[in-house]
Amino acid sequence: MNKEEYLRIIKKGIKKVDAKEKEDILNEYESHFISGYKDNKDDTEIIKELGNPIKVAKEINAVNSIYKIEKEKSVKSIFSAAFSIMGLSIFNLFLIIISFFIFLLLLPFVLAYFIAVPIMIFSPIILLVMGCINGFDTINTGDIFEVIKGVVLGIILAFIGYFIAKYFLKLLVLYLNWNIDVYKKEKLK
Repeated sequence: MNKEEYLRIIKKGIKKVDAKEKEDILNEYESHFISGYKDNKDDTEIIKELGNPIKVAKEINAVNSIYKIEKEKSVKSIFSAAFSIMGLSIFNLFLIIISFFIFLLLLPFVLAYFIAVPIMIFSPIILLVMGCINGFDTINTGDIFEVIKGVVLGIILAFIGYFIAKYFLKLLVLYLNWNIDVYKKEKLK
């Protein structure tokens, strides 16, 4: 394998990296070859030092996807990072598949949360609409207290959900970074 083929494999492997960043990465690897040539090394020695281009591309994709999670915080970026990390090792594949099934088990509760909390918070509007339709004389103090209780509970649940999501995302990013560190240490052996 020569320099051009090595760089071509890396370029082909780093798919979800924007064009400017991809060019910077390729220029960096090109500079490794140039400095290797200055040290009187041939392509084979330089490639051996840099590592397998397919694994290098997988690592670049994983690091880039973690960066996107920290920047965007979207479901798409989380799944993209999970699949990039899965490509690093078989252990990650099983761990992420198990995590996915646990997520599927919890999905009904998550969906119920996303439906119930807004309804609780906006329950005064529902009560007003019921008053307009049925007449305000049909609304009693028990209904008003139930609405107040629903609003307070909805706000509390919204805050709890926000902090759970925030810390879950931090935990996920820490796990993904740890995975990349472990992968880099394995690569050094």
